[in-house]
Amino acid sequence: MDYAALVRQVDTPLAATKVGPVLLDAMAERYGRQHPVCSLVQFVQSGATYLFDLASAVDAGQDDRTIGAWTVTPSVVGKRDVAYQRGFPLPSDPDGALVDRGHSIPHLSGGEFGPNIFRQHWALNRGWSDQGKRYRALEREAAAAPGVLYFGHLLYEDDTAYPMEIEIGLLRGEVLHVERFRNRFPPHASPPTEPPHAPAAG
Repeated sequence: MDYAALVRQVDTPLAATKVGPVLLDAMAERYGRQHPVCSLVQFVQSGATYLFDLASAVDAGQDDRTIGAWTVTPSVVGKRDVAYQRGFPLPSDPDGALVDRGHSIPHLSGGEFGPNIFRQHWALNRGWSDQGKRYRALEREAAAAPGVLYFGHLLYEDDTAYPMEIEIGLLRGEVLHVERFRNRFPPHASPPTEPPHAPAAG
């Protein structure tokens, strides 16, 4: 998506409550063009607004899946429910890569479970690859600045709830900074990872 063009549609000064809805509307338009048989809904969970395809409601032949989410980063974050996260279903990876329960909105920015969870390559989620280091740095930057816009956009190339790429971004003053990350790789082509004892995602 042309994020710079989207931001130009928003009246200045830019604010999360202005930019967030514009982002989700653009995600919905893009997704609807690519997947015309869909059932898009928006809802709020713990302060974050989600765009979700309830594909099962229209027998679309694809998984129900989150398309995107945005939030205003909170100043106080509740304790992570580790037991719930461990029990959240995680389908096996058909590509043979190891995956984690990734968060569209990071826990450190108030993200919780349910529609916030998606299948994420563990090197990206844990910051073990070069892309993972950049991914985690953006998450930490947003969490360290309460009151800023943070968003995630999941990009799919098949009918599963396993995104091929992920875009994340945050509002830095009047600039919307966005980066795209690869989340799925062909067998034997995954990014290099550190040993399994490397720190887990925060």
